[in-house]
Amino acid sequence: MNEYYEKYLKYKNKYIQLHEKINNLKQDTVLNGGTIYKSKKTNKTTNKVTNKVTNKSIKSKFDCYPENKFINICQENTNGKYNSKKGCVNDCEVKYINNELTKIKIKQETIPFSLFIKDIINNEKLNVYLKGGNVLGLKVLKMIYIKYKTNDIKFREVFNKFLELELIKDWDFSAYTQNDKEITSDYREHLDKVARKYKLHQRASTFILYQTKKPMLLEDKPLFEISVVDSDSFSKLEIPLTTMKIKITQFNLKYVFMFCASFYAFKEKGESFDFDILKRMLEKIDIIIHPHKNGLYDVKNNFDQGKLSNQMIEFINTFKSIDKNLPQFLTTHIEDPFRMLYRLIDKNIKKNDVIKSFLKDELNITGQDWLFDSEWINTNIKIFCEKLGDELLSIYNSNCTDMNMCILKIEEFTLGISFNRIKTDYNMLSSNGKNLLKLIFDKIINKITKERLLELDNKIKLVQFMKFLIDMKL
Repeated sequence: MNEYYEKYLKYKNKYIQLHEKINNLKQDTVLNGGTIYKSKKTNKTTNKVTNKVTNKSIKSKFDCYPENKFINICQENTNGKYNSKKGCVNDCEVKYINNELTKIKIKQETIPFSLFIKDIINNEKLNVYLKGGNVLGLKVLKMIYIKYKTNDIKFREVFNKFLELELIKDWDFSAYTQNDKEITSDYREHLDKVARKYKLHQRASTFILYQTKKPMLLEDKPLFEISVVDSDSFSKLEIPLTTMKIKITQFNLKYVFMFCASFYAFKEKGESFDFDILKRMLEKIDIIIHPHKNGLYDVKNNFDQGKLSNQMIEFINTFKSIDKNLPQFLTTHIEDPFRMLYRLIDKNIKKNDVIKSFLKDELNITGQDWLFDSEWINTNIKIFCEKLGDELLSIYNSNCTDMNMCILKIEEFTLGISFNRIKTDYNMLSSNGKNLLKLIFDKIINKITKERLLELDNKIKLVQFMKFLIDMKL
């Protein structure tokens, strides 16, 4: 009997303890605004909102640690400033970038450009762009990101191969006037005053170019510079490959400086990249490319003859039968022949082919309309130069009795072509560029003869140039 009584007391004690727990649970739940319900299956009393109440009581807060790697800049902290990690990252990003710029010692170089650019955007209403080879590099880099943004290992592998292309170098800004506003001498003087306010100095006499007093250099070139020019026209643009741009805003300017910091630290100090900030920035930048087709500008009804003569344009338009956009390409490249004889032949064609191979081999991407067929370009450039040489000879032979008058007719035809750059930088031309120059001028020089050319009036610019070619033993 005692045995059964002891069992009774034991189970009664357990029941009392369980009953006390249930009462305590009810009290806690009511205090926290919860409700009590019974499970239909087990008939056990349950706290419906216990988890919800618990989550509220331990809600995470975050603080900014800009000296960390980007992925770790926002850490949980019960006394943190930020209620969400996203809000923390958005705010801490600027502090992180400033910390990186300071760490690699380019912060002081970015400050005058940052202040000047923000001033001319807000007060001068200029459109500012990042231009040059770096934008092309960022275009390719963004293509890598789009292809492999969810595959970190593959992204890093292809990124390392991208570095071998050496597309990222110095960082050039260009500011453009709006509504065809002309850059007068008075306006230039005004901009000079604005630039001096931020300790930027004028570096060119015939156009506006600002740098710091003692620019930081990368491979003997200033790390940053900014030019101010009139709005773009097709006669000034070489090919889509070379004229991509990124519109600068007060929001994305910090990314340009951070891109620069990353590549500068890698090249000058051998530091590794922080891929998390790199990917974040690539997601946010947009590259602008003028309308294009087959590697040429798709000019539609916007053909721009620049400063070339109507006779020259009439001659160039005969190439429209090959491609409707070829005349604009030829106009641009003959107006400043250095573009054709050096930049196209010895730089841009090679760059075009390297990028095409990279995109095909590493990204399995083909058919980019901002890239051209190099063999097609080479062939048509040679045909153009040869026919141009024939045209110069034809003009000379057309009912001319006086040699000076004949040459003046040729000069009238070639009006608007700038030969000065060829004279200044002739030694930069390779045999390819010099051979194209021969196709244009050999026939007319041989017709006149070198001896007679030397006797002609130096006041005629074309005579001066042909004498220069004779002196260079072209």
